[in-house]
Amino acid sequence: MHAYTVEPLYVKSGQEVIAADFYRPKTELPPGVIIMAHGFACLRQFKLVQFAKRFAQAGYAVVLFDYRYWGGSTGRPRELVSIQEQLSDWRTMLMHVSQRKSINSRKIVLWGISLSAGYVLELASENKNIQAVIAQNPFIDGAETAKNFPLNLLPKALKISSQDYMGAKVGMSPRTLAVADPSGLCFVQTPDAYAGYQSIIHPDYYWSGQVPARVFFNLIRYRPIQNLRKIAVPVLYIASKNDSLIPIESSREAATNIAPYVEYYEWDMAHFDIYRGTWFEKAVAKQLDFLNQHVGV
Repeated sequence: MHAYTVEPLYVKSGQEVIAADFYRPKTELPPGVIIMAHGFACLRQFKLVQFAKRFAQAGYAVVLFDYRYWGGSTGRPRELVSIQEQLSDWRTMLMHVSQRKSINSRKIVLWGISLSAGYVLELASENKNIQAVIAQNPFIDGAETAKNFPLNLLPKALKISSQDYMGAKVGMSPRTLAVADPSGLCFVQTPDAYAGYQSIIHPDYYWSGQVPARVFFNLIRYRPIQNLRKIAVPVLYIASKNDSLIPIESSREAATNIAPYVEYYEWDMAHFDIYRGTWFEKAVAKQLDFLNQHVGV
């Protein structure tokens, strides 16, 4: 087990500054590095620290960052989710890490969960400077995920999304939707979503539970599954059989598209189970095995 330090890191991305934590293990040679960010509407402190610590103890450097508009990163309106800008933040962090002399730039791993797992798979399809990818419960096909959204609520959600989008063009305050709400209209309209988010949020960090509604339409159209055949690096893909948000059929199709580069697992868990208990321990063990096989300390 390696000792490690955690240092604050600030990186310019467009007009904004991205806040990150740099986990630096004490190793003789420059270590490989894992770049990590969270899924939809989350901060880096929402259960990702526990993953980062285990990777650092195993001898891997970690850069764990918040997207612009979130957490310690700059940008307004706060808690805005922009798929294209978040992808841009990933590209910025990838470029920054590749230029750091304290790590081995030929051993860069992208790590994502839920929406960010969709991001890292898309990035792997376009970038040849990545050593490996770890994707957990990837948001892989917005069109298929949207089929789980209650049909009677869809017109209202799209209307609010359009109003927020148009209002932003003329400087109006955002119209927001709840991330998860057991009794009303929200982004993640699944039975376990509210309890799931409550189980991962960190009470020491501000989180309103509301997001500008303009991203709703873009989530439906976001389909990284269309580009997966371009991936040519090792991918660890962990899917949940009981995932009420990500259809397991989408994950199976995605894994087929990534073959022969994918190491694919379906576990008998729900979307948020991987953050805690035995599922967390199983996930970390599998990820460390994968890293040791394809990256190495």
